[in-house]
Amino acid sequence: MDVDVCEVMEVALDMEEQSRQSYVEAAEKATNPLAKRTFEALAEWEVEHKRLLESVRSQAEATQSCPLLSELNPQDLEIMQAAEQIFKSALEDLKGELAPDASLDDAYAAAMAKERKAIEFYRARLEETIDANEQDLYGFLLGQEREHLSLLATTEEYLNDTKYWHFKQEMWMATG
Repeated sequence: MDVDVCEVMEVALDMEEQSRQSYVEAAEKATNPLAKRTFEALAEWEVEHKRLLESVRSQAEATQSCPLLSELNPQDLEIMQAAEQIFKSALEDLKGELAPDASLDDAYAAAMAKERKAIEFYRARLEETIDANEQDLYGFLLGQEREHLSLLATTEEYLNDTKYWHFKQEMWMATG
């Protein structure tokens, strides 16, 4: 069953706004610089997603079809490159070894659950549509949400077990 792209955009816009709000709240509560910057970046990226989704909805309402992704000029966020900057700037603010911060567990669990929900939503839309433009759009959004989840998993792992995180990052040098 092919769902109208405008209807999908309404649901997606609501999901993105809920995620943005939760990231803003998590960033405000976080005292750890890495967690704070991670949530701030995610909130900013949700704003970019909302702009893209609003553009899709607007053009789809006018033309009765999903616009070409290339016409939308989506900001293909290099999330893992941005993650390097997040780590770099946050680590400059940190002094010494990080102690695990149990207060972040709930924030990370909620954030990861939202990203998984978005991944499943866009995956389902991708699987159900036969429209090539919609497939491109949902594939793009799916990739972005997967990178959000990856960033959350990476920073959470770092916060919970810094030594193991460093070991994993440097493992490729040992295994060639």
